[in-house]
Amino acid sequence: MRPFRNVVQTLAASFLAGKFDGPGLLQRSRPLLSRHRTWLPKLIKRVIDQFGEVSRPRRAKLIKFLLADEPLRMVWEKSSFELKQQFVRPEFIVPDDVRATWAVPKWATIGELATWLGLETNELAWFADRKGLERHIADGPLRHYQYRWFRKRGGHARLIEVPKTRLKIIQQRLLSHLFESIPTHSAAHGFCKGRSVKTYVEPHVSQTIVLRMDLQDFFPSIEIARLTGQLMGLGYPEEVARTLTALCSNRVPADAWRTFPDRENWERRRNLELLLQRSHFPQGAPTSPAIANLCAYRLDCRLAGLATWASATYTRYADDLLFSGGPDFSSKLKRFHIYVAAVALDEGFQVNHHKTRIMTQSQQQRAAGVVLNAKPNVPRPEYDQLKAILHQATLTGPTAQNRNHHHDFRNHLAGRIAYISQWNPQRGEKLQRLFAKITW
Repeated sequence: MRPFRNVVQTLAASFLAGKFDGPGLLQRSRPLLSRHRTWLPKLIKRVIDQFGEVSRPRRAKLIKFLLADEPLRMVWEKSSFELKQQFVRPEFIVPDDVRATWAVPKWATIGELATWLGLETNELAWFADRKGLERHIADGPLRHYQYRWFRKRGGHARLIEVPKTRLKIIQQRLLSHLFESIPTHSAAHGFCKGRSVKTYVEPHVSQTIVLRMDLQDFFPSIEIARLTGQLMGLGYPEEVARTLTALCSNRVPADAWRTFPDRENWERRRNLELLLQRSHFPQGAPTSPAIANLCAYRLDCRLAGLATWASATYTRYADDLLFSGGPDFSSKLKRFHIYVAAVALDEGFQVNHHKTRIMTQSQQQRAAGVVLNAKPNVPRPEYDQLKAILHQATLTGPTAQNRNHHHDFRNHLAGRIAYISQWNPQRGEKLQRLFAKITW
């Protein structure tokens, strides 16, 4: 006789293979039994009462419930029933809401996903690395990521995890065919087609007061289970959802910390280690920004609702939160930023209070490097600095002005001019005339 756990696992597999409702569960599980059993509909009713019919629960939670179900255990011990060893093919379940209109690929099995990616099943398992082997493999060709540190403007170190070529191609395909097919919240402006820094800041121009807040360690703070749940809600079976999540997540190996640049800040290093040694969405993977927007959707919904209550406007660009409004917003500001921090914490994020800024019209209101007071514009010192570099380059040549050793200094300057031009075309024209006089 098979152990009770094996019986439960077989039942759970049939329950989760398709639509999670009473008729579906009964239709898939009844063929596993040699004859009709009166206890099966009663068991299914208890399962539905526990988990509901909205979406498939996690396999581990269902198995735990079935193992603890005393009526099922008593039936098994009394009649010693056996279940047929029958594979029930999982289904992709189209949601009964607006998500049904999203043009996402419909993979029902790991094999289908592997075929779509042009991989063998064992190759897919290696790239997904659900066992977290990346953390323990020595630096070399078997690793999927390359690691490099750089310092942010505030002085803190940030780890960039760059996927190697084959994994990067896989992630780019998933980005273009899956994640970019999922709409983002209207408040999200970072890494969204048709949106930019310009659309992020424009709603906050000429406002009485602007509140800028920052989410600390935005990408690594996102629990990977959140993406798995989102994908299951789209209709993917759990195994497919977990594999897709694993293809886009990583665990940082210990030797990457040997080159940690901020050696004196041990508290910061320890906090980062705790985040990056677990599975997380790496900053440097092409899929991470879109996944972050997807996983922050509920945060955006709650903060947009909070902003409406406070008569404010809300937008987000990656980890930067921006709120603005008039006198009504000013009257609620004392408590408002506390509410924002509480909502963020409830959603699994933490506000970096050192970067919170409350800016009135009597001072320079800045966000994303743009001045917002009267019209969006680049700060005058930044314009003056670039103008001086271009002027000196016309006199002494561009090489002498390339003090930061940019690999392609010409394109670097052209990019900075283009950035200023989008905010102030008149300034951009002046800079372009100077740029044209440089002898390259």
